[in-house]
Amino acid sequence: MTGELIAGLAFHILKKRLGTNQSGVSRWESVLKGILERGTLLVGLLAGFPHVLTAYGALKISTRLSENQKNRMSNTYFLTGNLLSILLAMVYAVIINKLVK
Repeated sequence: MTGELIAGLAFHILKKRLGTNQSGVSRWESVLKGILERGTLLVGLLAGFPHVLTAYGALKISTRLSENQKNRMSNTYFLTGNLLSILLAMVYAVIINKLVK
């Protein structure tokens, strides 16, 4: 829970700094989608399936193909946000593994 609060703050700062225009998706939909993404990555990593990172990357790229590729700010936010989600999931996995052992 604390990690997700930190994640929310980090994503808020990223959005303000990079000045992205998010259209069509409400803030809460984005938050829930991010939690689901990190949860999926976390379960995959804890279960010993690092390939979940490859699947995540493929899904994110395939959903991005139809969007405006010329918008550098949007692309920077997209890349930074996804890397932050992966990093957070890996940190969660490390913490849980340390607590379990």
